[in-house]
Order: sequence, then C-alpha cells, then structure tokens
Amino acid sequence: MARLSRLRVLNDEQMNTLHDTTVQILETVGVELESEKAVDIFGSKGAKVEGNRVFIPKKMLEEAIEAAPESFKMWGRDEEKSIIVGGDQPRPLVEPSNGPVFAHDMEGGRRKGTMEDLVNFFKLAQASPVCDIAGAIPVEPAELSPEERLNRIYYEMIKHSDKPLRFVVGEQDEVLRSFEMLETAMGKPGFLKEHTSVIVSINPLSPLAYDRVPLETMITYAEHNQAVTLLSCALAGVSAPISVAGAAAMINAEMLAGLTLLQLVNPGTPYVHAPASAMPNLQTGQYITGSPQSNLINNAVLQVAIERYKIPTRTMAGMTDAKVADAQSGYETMQSLMQCMLGGAHIINESLGVLDSIMVNSFEKFVMDEEMISRVFSMMQGVPAQEEDFMLDIMQTVGPRGTYLTHASTFKNFRSAWRPTVSCWESFDKWEKAGSQDALARANAKYKAILAGCPDTTLTPEREEALKAFTGF
Repeated sequence: MARLSRLRVLNDEQMNTLHDTTVQILETVGVELESEKAVDIFGSKGAKVEGNRVFIPKKMLEEAIEAAPESFKMWGRDEEKSIIVGGDQPRPLVEPSNGPVFAHDMEGGRRKGTMEDLVNFFKLAQASPVCDIAGAIPVEPAELSPEERLNRIYYEMIKHSDKPLRFVVGEQDEVLRSFEMLETAMGKPGFLKEHTSVIVSINPLSPLAYDRVPLETMITYAEHNQAVTLLSCALAGVSAPISVAGAAAMINAEMLAGLTLLQLVNPGTPYVHAPASAMPNLQTGQYITGSPQSNLINNAVLQVAIERYKIPTRTMAGMTDAKVADAQSGYETMQSLMQCMLGGAHIINESLGVLDSIMVNSFEKFVMDEEMISRVFSMMQGVPAQEEDFMLDIMQTVGPRGTYLTHASTFKNFRSAWRPTVSCWESFDKWEKAGSQDALARANAKYKAILAGCPDTTLTPEREEALKAFTGF
C-alpha cells in the first residue's frame, strides 16, 4: 500500500495464537443470532446449532475466509470516482463520519443536527479531495420523523454525491428500496446486481451476538452482491475481556462469524474486516476514543486480517474525546490517524470532523482533519530513493556555495512539495497583518468557501426528476 513500513504489533507466533484463539471461541463459545433465517443458513451447512446459538467449525470458517475476495471494485455514479478496496491500494481510502447527534461550528456552537447540516456535510464529502466514499449519516437530522427519516436521508445523499456510497442498516424492504433509489438516480435498473456500489457497516451486539435487523441487512446485501463491513465496537472490560489480546481475539471472532454468514449466502460477497474497539474509561465505563491502548486492540486484528486472511480492512481513525477543536483534538486525532493508517487499514472512517467520542461533527474540524489525513498520506509514501532521486548530477553542477533556488530542477518540482490547507506557514508579521487568525478561524472560512462553491445537485435534471418521483419529494 505504501513505501513506508507498516506498523506491526504482533510477531508471527502471537498472530497465530490470535487466530487459533479465535477459532476456539467460535467452536466452543459460539455466536448468538437473533434471526431464524441466519441460524437456518448455518445449520443447513453443517454448523452445530443450539437454539439461536451457532458454533462455527474451523473448516467452515477457513472456507469462508478463502471465499472472501482479497479486493473488489466499488462503482461511483461518476465512474471516474470508482475505487478498488483491498489488495495493494496506493493509499488508505477515506469515508465520512457516521452517527453524531450534534453539529458544531464557531457561530452556532454545539447543537442538535438539522437537515441543512446533514446536506452540508454531504456536500463537503463530495468536494473533499481525500474523501473517497460518500454518504453515511454524518449528523442526525433531528427534525425528521422516524417514518420519513431514511427516505429523505437517502434522497439528499444520492442527490449530492456521485462517489461510491455508504448506506445504513434497515429492514429488508428498506434496504431493497435504497438500492432501487440509487438505480433510479443512475437510470440503470438492475445495475447493482452486477456492480458493487454501496457498502454498509454492521455492528455485532458484543459480546458474540447479532441482532435481527443487522442480520437481515447482511443477508440482503450478500444476496445483491453489495459490500458489507463488520465493525466490532466492543469495550475492553465491559463487553469484551479487559486484556488487549483477549479483546482482539473476541472481536475477531465476532466479525469472522459475520463473514462466514455472508459467504454461506453468496460466496465472494465483498467484505471488509473492521476492528473498532476501545479501552473505555474504566473509572466510569464511559466510551472514549483517545486511548492509545484502543488502537493496539484494533491494530492486532488489522494485522491478522491483512497478513493471514488477506482480506480488506477498515477501522475508525481520526477520533478524539475533546469537546471542541482544540489542542487535545489535534493530538488525539493525529495519534489515531497514525496508528490506524500505518497499521494498514484499507479504509478509515469516523475520520472527518468528529469530536466528543463521536457525539459531535464539527464543520471546522472536517477541513482540519482533511489536512491531517493528507499529512499522513504524504508520510506513508516514504522516501523515493531511485538513483535519479539523489540528484547527484545536479549537486555536481551547482557545487559548493551555489544555490538550488533558481536551478531548473527546483522550478520543475517545487509544486509537488506538500503544503497545508489550513495551517499557517506565513511569517508572524504577515500572519498578524492578515488578522491574527488561528487554525479554527481559518478552517471556518475554508469550509464556508467550499460550501459556497458546491453545486445544488450532482444529478442531471432528468435524473433528479426521476428520483423525486420515486421518493415523492
């Protein structure tokens, strides 16, 4: 994926022990599935079943891992924005945040999210140079009723995004309707059957269980060849063993149980392994994101998935427990990005704008996070070190006491040097003359400028009318 060496937190023996423990968990503890259909699928293929508990034999597990693709293509409505997930990606893919209840900006502070906020986050993701997968629910729009919620969210998501999309869990009829909405916007009925364009993130009910609606979503996605990422958010010492190794083995088992179901339904279903657990504040049991131990759990599972299973991976990165975009949010976000991106995650999520343990999505932090992600992208490229990169011939030409500032090689290459988008590199005098703005104020101005330049829709008039007719808006 990158020239820079990937972060490894386990040696080969420890990695094998993690896998072997996972196998034993699935064979001896099992997983509870709140879906008769899911239980029947396992039972019909030879798994031991006791009530709604399924015990997955090693052979079944290993066949499922083998069936999962090492990489797969996700199609955007704009085909130029299609992506390859897994394998030898040039860099990690970035997904927007999902699940915050509150929006935040300098003027309005922390407030319940609105439809306007949600649409603006959709627009920022569409415009973002680092965001590859759009959609999700970056902030919950508080004014929507439960009956209209998904229909309206999907309408706005599809209207403002032509990248591959992340949808959300739902009943089978809701899932099928969301697929039909996207095909209507594309003007291509049946397109999704042959083209993976949507990914959904499923959470096990830790420890070692799955609820009915997520299982229904998984089965429907597998039947329609759409991508599923299984994301375990178990808390060490609360819903998982307190040790890093024990938590890693348990969440690995949870996700592999889901992987096995998907491959039993449809061998080759696009799948992404997504460890996202945490070491909570054990004084209160509260979920926190800023602990370096949290990502040790996740990096161990990323490593076994990449090196042993050879399947695509994803994890939450760029998170913080800070309440505002301050110094804490900066160092915790960069810690998380560095650990997860260097750990080899093929996709990172919850990485654009989140504050307060994913309760809040900040417009200013969205663009600040874009810069931090681009910094790590640059670092991950490592050092190009071919013979021509050393520029010996140029040093021989310039010689001692010469200057490279006016040399042709500098003029040819200076635009390739990394530059910030929010950080200030000007002198103090220039910074003071420009208004002495801090990074937060510059980010505020930048996100507003981006939104001012966004189109009202990414759909043609014909396709937008078709989508309106389908949704009733």
